[in-house]
Amino acid sequence: MKKKLCLQGVCRLLSCLLINIIGISSGAAQTVSDTAAGVFKEGRDTIISPQQPVELLFGKLPSHRVLQSISTVTTPQLVTTPSPNILQALPGRMAGLNIGFSSGGPGLDGNGMFFNIRGARAQIILIDGVERGYLSINPEQVESISVLKDALSTVMFGQRSSYGIIAIRTKKGDVGKPRISFTAQTGFETPIALPKPLSAWQYATLYNEARQNDAGNTPVTPQYTQAQIDAYKNQTDPYAWPNVDWYNTVLNKRAGVERYNLNIQGSGKGFRYFVDLDNMREKGIIKTSDINKYNTNAQLNRYSLRSNVGVDVTPVTFVQLNLFGRFQRYNQPGGGVGGIFSSLLTTPQLAYPVFNPNGTLAGSDKYQGNANIWGQAVARGYQFQDVRDIAVDLEVTQKLDVLTKGLVLKAKASNNNTTYFTTTRGKNFEVFQYQNGAYTKYGATTEQTTGGGANERYRIVYLEGSLGYDRTFNKHAFSVLTNASQQSRLAFNTTNLPENYTAWSGRLNYCFDERYVAEGAVSYAGYNWLAPAKRWATYWAGGIGWNLHKEAFISRNLPFISNLKLRANYGLTGQVNAGYFSYIQTYFGANGYWFGSGSSLDKSSGENAIANTGLTPEKAKKFDAGIDLGLWNNKLTITADYFFNKFYDLVAAPTLTTAVFGAGYPLQNYQRFNYWGTDISLTWQQRLKAFNYFVSGNFSLVQSKVVYNAELPKNYDYQITTGKPVGLQYGYTAIGLFRSYEEINDPATAVMPSSPKSSLRPGDIRYLDRNGDGQITVDDQAPIGNAKPTVYYGLNTGFSFKGLDLSILIQGTFNRQSYVSGDFMNGYGNSGQNNAYEYNLGRFTAATAETAKQPRLWLGNNTNNTQTSSFWLKDNDFVRLKNVEIGYTFPEKWSRKIGIPSARLFANGLNLLTWAEIHDLRKDMDPEVWGASYPIMKIFNFGINIKF
Repeated sequence: MKKKLCLQGVCRLLSCLLINIIGISSGAAQTVSDTAAGVFKEGRDTIISPQQPVELLFGKLPSHRVLQSISTVTTPQLVTTPSPNILQALPGRMAGLNIGFSSGGPGLDGNGMFFNIRGARAQIILIDGVERGYLSINPEQVESISVLKDALSTVMFGQRSSYGIIAIRTKKGDVGKPRISFTAQTGFETPIALPKPLSAWQYATLYNEARQNDAGNTPVTPQYTQAQIDAYKNQTDPYAWPNVDWYNTVLNKRAGVERYNLNIQGSGKGFRYFVDLDNMREKGIIKTSDINKYNTNAQLNRYSLRSNVGVDVTPVTFVQLNLFGRFQRYNQPGGGVGGIFSSLLTTPQLAYPVFNPNGTLAGSDKYQGNANIWGQAVARGYQFQDVRDIAVDLEVTQKLDVLTKGLVLKAKASNNNTTYFTTTRGKNFEVFQYQNGAYTKYGATTEQTTGGGANERYRIVYLEGSLGYDRTFNKHAFSVLTNASQQSRLAFNTTNLPENYTAWSGRLNYCFDERYVAEGAVSYAGYNWLAPAKRWATYWAGGIGWNLHKEAFISRNLPFISNLKLRANYGLTGQVNAGYFSYIQTYFGANGYWFGSGSSLDKSSGENAIANTGLTPEKAKKFDAGIDLGLWNNKLTITADYFFNKFYDLVAAPTLTTAVFGAGYPLQNYQRFNYWGTDISLTWQQRLKAFNYFVSGNFSLVQSKVVYNAELPKNYDYQITTGKPVGLQYGYTAIGLFRSYEEINDPATAVMPSSPKSSLRPGDIRYLDRNGDGQITVDDQAPIGNAKPTVYYGLNTGFSFKGLDLSILIQGTFNRQSYVSGDFMNGYGNSGQNNAYEYNLGRFTAATAETAKQPRLWLGNNTNNTQTSSFWLKDNDFVRLKNVEIGYTFPEKWSRKIGIPSARLFANGLNLLTWAEIHDLRKDMDPEVWGASYPIMKIFNFGINIKF
C-alpha cells in the first residue's frame, strides 16, 4: 500500500511540474484518437490497420480518403532494434526506402549512412514537421516514421518536394492516468567482419613471389631467405622476426552497449503529457592502456530529454509545447579512429613488433614516427566532440466553430540550435628500431597540447500558419487546407547569409459517399539563394480514388473484401540544388591581373566561377498508381504501387569546356533522368485464441534511364550514357587472365600503350579490344555494370503467446554490384610496403593458370591490372538476419506481488547473420562496409521493461 501511495505521489508531482512549466492549471481534456488495431494490442509488433487515420505532411485524413503513397512503421516495430540511430531500425521495413551504410561504430548520426526513396537520393528528414539536424533520438520517443514517396504527399513542401521525405513523428500525451515505463538494456557488439591479413611467414613467401613475378623470367634474389621465413614462422625471436596480429592487438573482440530510458505519459485536467529521459552509451572496440588517466577508446555517451505537453487553454484553444535537448560526447584516440583503421589495413604483420625488449614502442626506417598502431591507439592523447541540441516547438490550434463548424486555425514556431565542438588533447610519440642489440630512434615525443573549436554551429527557425476546414454534409466530405511556411537556416561558423525556404501551399480533398475521392494540392515556393527572377516557382499535384469495397456489388457479392481502393495521382515537384548565391559574380583578391600604366597601374581581383543567373530549381513530374486491398476483415492486407518519375532540369557541371576560358564554369540545368518501378507490401495477421501471429513482407523494384546528359560526341555508340541506367559503371571489359607469355606475345593480342607487352606477365588481366583497332584505349571503355533493376526487400514475422513474443526481420537485395579494387584487393602496394590478405592465396600461379580467378601478385604499381574494369566489379547481393527479438511478459499476478503492474524481459540483436555473394570472393568482407572503415557491428542486447 505504501508503494502504491508513493507511486501516486510521484505521478502527481510530475504532473504539477508539467503544469507549472506552461502556467496552465485548468481546461477541458481533448479526445485522442484510438491507437491502431493490430495483431498485438499491447505488443511489440503492432501492424498499422488500414482503418487508421493517415498522417500527412500537413494534417491527417481518414484512410479511405488518402490518395498518397506513404509507408509507415510505428514504435513497436522500432524499439526492437538496439541501435543509437533511429534510421538503423528501418532497413527492410518499408517498401520504397533503401538504406545503406559505409561505416559503423559509435557516433553514427547520419555519417556513414545513405538512403534513397524510389531510387532518387532522399534529402529531407523531418521531425514533427520540421527539418532537423539530428537522427539519434531514441525509439521510445517516436510514435511513427513515414516515407512520403509521391508528388501528392510532398508537393506542399515546395522547393524540397522532389526526392521524397522521411517524416518522424514523436509521441504526444494521451488521455489516461499517468503511466510510467522504465527500460534498462545492456549488451555487447562485435564486428560483423574484419580483414584477415597473412601471417608474417606467408607474407614474406608471397612477397618473394611478387618480386619474381615483376622480374619475369629473369631470376632475382629473394627479399626474404628461407631461414628468415622460418624465423617468422617459428617465432624464435619475435623482436627480430615479428609476427603481430595487429587487429587482435589493437582491437577488442567486443564492446559494451547500454541504454536506460524512463518515460511518463498521461493526462491531467485539461492537459496531456509525454516526458522521456534517455541515456545511451556505446563503447568502441579499440583497446586502452591503464597507463593513461584518460579514455582513448572510441565511445559515445548521449543524454536526451523530450517533453511534449498539450494543453486545452479553452474548450476551443489547444497549445502543444515540445521541448527537446540532447547532449552527446563522442570520444576517440588523439589521432582519430580513421587513421587507426587505415594503418590496420595496410601494415603487414612482419613490419615491426609492438614493443622492443626495453619496453619502448617499436618501429623501423619504413614505419617511423607515429606509425606504431598500438601507439596510435593509446599514446597520441585523445579527442572528443561535444554535440548539443536544443529544440523548442510551439503550436497553437484554434477552433473557429463560432464562424463555421470544422474551421481550424493553426500557428507553429520552432527554434533548433545545434553545436558541434571538438576538443583535441593530442601528442606524438617516438619509436625505436631494435637491431643487434642497438636502438635507432625515429620521430619525437611531444607533450600533450589542447586545441579545438566549433566544427559546426547552426540554427533552424521554422514558422508556419495554416487555416483548415473539414466538414461533412450528408454524403459530401470536404477538407480544405491553406498553409504558409518559412524555414531559415543560419550557420554561425561561416559568413554566409541565412538559407531561406518559403512556401505558400494549399490542399483540397473531396469525398462522395466514402466511395469517390479527389484531391488537388498546389504550392508557390521560393528559395533566396537563387536569382530573384528564378527564385519562385509553382508546383502542383492531383489525384483520384475509388473505394470499391463501399460499392453494393462488392459488399453483397464479395463480403470477404474488407478494403479495396484504387488510387492514382500525378504532379510537378521541385528541388533546389544551388550554391551560395551562385547567380552573383564574385572575385578574389590574390593572383589578379595588372591593368593600366604609370601612376594609374592597378591590380584587379581574379574571378571565381562564372555566375549563372539562369539557374533554376530541379523538377520532377511524378505519376503513381496504387491499390490497397484488405481481405477477411483485414487479416490479409496488400498495398501495391507503380510509379514513373521524370526528373529534369537537374543541376550538373557542363560537359563542353575549355581551359582557355580562364575561370570555373557555372553549374547548369540540363540533365534528365527517369525512374520507374513497383512497391509492394503484404501483411497477414491473425489471432487464434491466445496465439497471435503476423507475417509482413515488402518488395521494391527500381529502374532508371538517362534521358539526356548533354554528352560530347563519342566515337562509338556504346560510350554514350543516354538511354542507359543512371549511375552505370564504365570501364574496360576483362576477358580473363593471360595464362602464358605465348598469349601475351600473340600478334592478335591487344594491349595498352601505357602497358606494353614487355611489362605484362602471365596472370595479368586481359581486356576486350571492343573496337577492334588492335590496342586497348579509352575507346574500348563501355558499360561494365549491372543494367538490371535494383531490387530490395524485407520480411518481418512474429508471434505472441501467453506472455511470450518473438519478432524476426530479414533484409536483402537483388542485382547489387560493388566495385572493389586498390591495395585492399591486390596486396603489396605502396612500393611493396602494404599488407596482403588470405584472399591473395588464391592468386594466379603457374600451377593454377587454368583455374585462378585472381591476378598474379606484384609490388608497387601495376598500370594494367589497376584499370577500372569489370574484373573488379563483383556481384554483391546479400541477405541479413537484420533483427530478432524475443521477450516474455510476466503474468500480472506474479509481477504485482513485487509491486510492479507489468514486467517484461527481452533479448534482441542486430545484424546477426549475413549471407552475401561477395563471400565467394572474400569471407572476411561485409557486403556493405570493408577496407579502412570502422566495421558494421553485430549487436546482442538484453533488457527489462517495467511499467507502472
